Amino acid sequence: MDVHSTDRIDELAERAGRYHREAYLFVLEALKYTQAQHHAAEGGVRHIDGRELCEGIREFAEKSFGYLTKAVFAQWGVTRTEDFGEIVFAMADADLLKKQETDSKADFTGAYEFDDVFEKNLIYE
Repeated sequence: MDVHSTDRIDELAERAGRYHREAYLFVLEALKYTQAQHHAAEGGVRHIDGRELCEGIREFAEKSFGYLTKAVFAQWGVTRTEDFGEIVFAMADADLLKKQETDSKADFTGAYEFDDVFEKNLIYE
């Protein structure tokens, strides 16, 4: 990501005020991760829809933050998969991401419950 894009994310996060700038940056990294996973599995780059991105975000977050994932997301203002949709569409509106006409915020609705996926792997000692 270039400095210009980072500046635009900073402006977006400041203007919107709902999510921490790290949430936007993380979604971009998770998108790259998800695209790479699909590229490896399918042998080519293609569009990633909202549901697929939510799954990619979940996997990338668990690898990045482990059992702290839910707490990290909460600190960034992200508490449900719909928040990922808001972030993605805000970045698309700011020309940081491209979307297709078939893309919808509804694709992100109820992809999973944070309590179900981010607390299931907790290890209690």
